[in-house]
Amino acid sequence: MDYKNQAERRLRAAGFDKEDLSDIAGISIPDGDPQAKIDAFLRAAGNPYLFRVGDVGVHVVFSGEAGDTLQGRICHLLSQSISFGRAV
Repeated sequence: MDYKNQAERRLRAAGFDKEDLSDIAGISIPDGDPQAKIDAFLRAAGNPYLFRVGDVGVHVVFSGEAGDTLQGRICHLLSQSISFGRAV
């Protein structure tokens, strides 16, 4: 799925309302391997380029070095010692 283009189209659509975005406030990211963390984030966010955290709409714009990808950057971020919450 082309999340980036989907996000851009959604932002430009007439009647766009940030309240319709997936809210990732309070999601639980499991401890474990990076792929499980990515899967949990994608399930919660739906689109990693466009989501909401509480009342704040988030549009991710990524410009990295040649060869970098959003997936790689998210994987790196989630593999760090940060905590979005704990899985129960």
